[in-house]
Amino acid sequence: MRAVLAYTFRTAALLCSTGPLMQTFLNSIGFSEQQIYMHATLFQALNVLTILLCSRFADTKKVLLRTALIQIPGAILFLGYLPLCLSRDVSAGSYVWLLVISVLQSAAFALHTVCEYKVPYYIYRADAYGSVLAICGIISSLVSFGVGSVMSALSVRYAYPTLMIGAFLLSCLFLLIAGALQFFQKSLIPLTDQSNAAAQKTPLIAVFRHKAFSHLFIGNVTRGFASGVMTILAAAALSIGYDEVLTTAMVSAQSIASMLACFLFSIISRRVSPRYSILCGSLCFAVFPLLLVPRKPMLFLAIFALLTFGRTLVDYAIPAALLYMVPVEIAGTYNAWRMILLNGGTMLATITASFLPLPVLFTIALICQLITGFNYFIFKIKA
Repeated sequence: MRAVLAYTFRTAALLCSTGPLMQTFLNSIGFSEQQIYMHATLFQALNVLTILLCSRFADTKKVLLRTALIQIPGAILFLGYLPLCLSRDVSAGSYVWLLVISVLQSAAFALHTVCEYKVPYYIYRADAYGSVLAICGIISSLVSFGVGSVMSALSVRYAYPTLMIGAFLLSCLFLLIAGALQFFQKSLIPLTDQSNAAAQKTPLIAVFRHKAFSHLFIGNVTRGFASGVMTILAAAALSIGYDEVLTTAMVSAQSIASMLACFLFSIISRRVSPRYSILCGSLCFAVFPLLLVPRKPMLFLAIFALLTFGRTLVDYAIPAALLYMVPVEIAGTYNAWRMILLNGGTMLATITASFLPLPVLFTIALICQLITGFNYFIFKIKA
């Protein structure tokens, strides 16, 4: 239960770190579309660099403790955005301040990422992990939907920077609560020889030689690119001509779609191999180009919701599949390097988004996600 609550609070907090809320906020105080793309790019760049330099951060018997403590700086850094809400200044100095706070927060989030894919080996059974992930997703989606609905309603009456003061304060509080819950999380089983081995330093060559790394190399990069394009859809919507009401409503649409995907995954996770969920979720990206149909806000939200549904299926099915594919001895380092590939692809997407026309960008994202789906589907696992 602690793990589920911690996941829920963390998900709610991260709504304000990147994505529609942050992009809409930056646009509302006057930063340009190019500056918003650059912000997203640097956020991903520091994420990748941190994981690269600290890929062994989770190789310790105290991985649960580290997972809890690293959330404290990430939470406090949310307070660094408050001066931007109050001053609404878009000078060069303010932009530098934004980038400094964002990259530091990205580094904190990256260290948490290194840990979070090793923690399940200590607190879940492999056959139950998919169901637990789905439950976490459903609850966090409900919370996200509530946040999105409130922000959508209030954005009609109040200035967006004013709303974000409360949002950043709550994000700080939620992340601190998540860290506290994680602090009291205990391993459900005694440490065995296997878990002791998991705390040892793993030679990188053993990770790179593992079939799950070499075979899924391309799929992880292309998944990152498709996900990166998804992260800048709020900014893309604004450039197409939609307003802040729609981009804020994207948070609610995202929450509903994620909840439905998690509900479906909770039903099928113990009956169907995660490979099928990954493939089906990837096929949902076939509708990506329909986002470009002009002046159809409801269609835009519907397509965005379907894309989010597909991406959520993939996002939840892959960790469940990897629990079967990757042994605990290399899990920490393997997933750190997997996230390097994923975030590298995401960074590439946010870089190219600044100069590629949206039709080209969306088409590439579609192709990349299809490559990911088939790449994972043809890699046989035990489930």
